[in-house]
Order: sequence, then structure tokens, then C-alpha cells
Amino acid sequence: MDKKEARAEIKRRLRALSAKEKAQMSASICDRVMRLPEWKGAKAVMLFASMPEEVDTGPLFAAAFAEGKRVAAPKCVTAERRILPVLMQSMSDLAPGAYGILEPVGAETVAVKEIDFVLVPGYGFDRAGNRLGKGAGYYDKFMSQPGFRAARCAVAFSAQFLKEVPHDAHDLPVQILVTESEVLRFNP
Repeated sequence: MDKKEARAEIKRRLRALSAKEKAQMSASICDRVMRLPEWKGAKAVMLFASMPEEVDTGPLFAAAFAEGKRVAAPKCVTAERRILPVLMQSMSDLAPGAYGILEPVGAETVAVKEIDFVLVPGYGFDRAGNRLGKGAGYYDKFMSQPGFRAARCAVAFSAQFLKEVPHDAHDLPVQILVTESEVLRFNP
């Protein structure tokens, strides 16, 4: 199965989930993330604003703000195919940006070396921690920067698991994967 076929299969599975199922599973996933020692110990986090088919990350933003963490979200620099971790004060700092994804409107960035925890999006995963992104490579490039040391955590519905995710040498695996039913840890 190539990446295009894998994305199509996962898209089919996600469409089969009801909004109620996604909401219940998202709540369980966010609760599991907030119990991770990496989350609890993080002073600065970078979170992504979820798209409708993804795990709802809203509760993680709310918890991070309530816990007094420095919160950043990715802002796409499409011309350079990279993301910047832009500091946020509240959810009202988000507006539609590149690719229709909510991203911060501000300009103040957080130094990569100061980020303790990064929530990594993904379309599909396997039980080795391999991640199938949307295909642009923004996060792989971000996590490959000098000074990057943050815990790499992904959230997904169990329906997003494949036996094996097609990946290339530059595709970075995650260290932690949280689903509605389990927390998986990898040592990439």
C-alpha cells in the first residue's frame, strides 16, 4: 500500500465514525494526554488546532492555558514549507490560515529549544510509531531542527491504525501515540 492508498483507506474509516463517537473518543484521548508525565512536566507546549476529521484538540489548549503553560501553535510559512511555533494567549488568537487550518495570528515565536511537548498531527499510524502525514513534510522538517528536544506525541483514533504505514527515511516517527483505548510508547 502506498501513501496515497493509505490516506484513502484511513479517510474511509474516519468517515464511518459518527460525530458523537469522535467527540467521546476525543475526550478520552485528551484526558490520557493530560495524564502523561511529559505533559505534566512541560512548561511550553506546541499544539495544533484540529480539523473536523481529527481528534478534537480544543480541550488540550484549554488545559494548557489553565495550567499556565506557554502555548504555541504552528503557523505555516508556505513559501519555505516550514512551520513556526507562534505564541498564543487564548483560542481567540487563531484564524484560518494556510490550507484552511486554524493558526495563530500573532508573530511572537517560541524558541524551538524551549518547547517541551509537541502534539504532532498525523493521518495514519502503525504500531512502530511511524506516522503518515498529509504529505507536505512540515512537521518532519520542524522536528529535525537543531535544538529540538520536545517529546513528540500524536493523538489518533484507533481507526487510524494500519498494519504498516508507508514511510521514507526523512519521515520521523513519534515517541508517544495516544488513542481512545491506549497509550503507546516508542523509542525511535
